[in-house]
Amino acid sequence: MARYARIQSAAFGSTDLPLPVSARICRQAEPNAAAGDDDLYATSVQIGPGRTTAELRIRGTATAESLTLGRQDNLQITLAPGQDGAPLRQVRLIDAVLVAVELAYEQTAMATAMLRFVAEANNGLIEPVTAEDA
Repeated sequence: MARYARIQSAAFGSTDLPLPVSARICRQAEPNAAAGDDDLYATSVQIGPGRTTAELRIRGTATAESLTLGRQDNLQITLAPGQDGAPLRQVRLIDAVLVAVELAYEQTAMATAMLRFVAEANNGLIEPVTAEDA
């Protein structure tokens, strides 16, 4: 199993997101219990369309301040391998929508920005997130 030690680069469409610190991607779907009126307990569970959220923290705030909420584009994150010699890893969130920009200013550290994105599966068939070796 490859271990990735750092984020090498990140971009939202044609906008480079400088000095990425951390990334978090969460894929989730809402479960719907499938049961009839006479059933005491659900006999099966159906999964609704998938939704993917991503959080990317970057150092500095200038780029984040220039982004427009509601903008839709592809989010691409390149992960660099640790010392095991694995290849670079590309993670893409297709048609991601920027839903939040949170700026943090600290007395003793460089300012950071947390960017939050949401993408939904297209008709429940195509996952909006891909991850592959570069």
